[in-house]
Amino acid sequence: MDATAFQKLLVSRFPTLRSNLEEWKDLDHLQVMEFLTLTQSAIEAGSFDTVSECFEVATAALRDGDKALRNAIFVSYLEELDFRSDAGRRAAELMPQKLREARHAVLDYDERLLGRKWPTDER
Repeated sequence: MDATAFQKLLVSRFPTLRSNLEEWKDLDHLQVMEFLTLTQSAIEAGSFDTVSECFEVATAALRDGDKALRNAIFVSYLEELDFRSDAGRRAAELMPQKLREARHAVLDYDERLLGRKWPTDER
């Protein structure tokens, strides 16, 4: 799956993202950040069905994505998800194991690189 296929998947699952994604045409990381914003808003609103659906899409992107898309998911999505609120802790429990492992891997990398935890690392 490349960025174009990912954008089509996002729009099919979350039609409200269409205009935001079109605004960032060919800017993979910014499109993934729009997806992050949707996910984070759903977390804070307690819309856990939407959160679960977002996690399904992110898992598919990691599993089937090309190198550029996987990088965008790691850096602009998994690294930035914020589970520090009560709603966030509940949402974190919904994360599929493979996605959780990927998030932990990028946060562990950040910690080794920076010598401290990444700001959104709630572990």
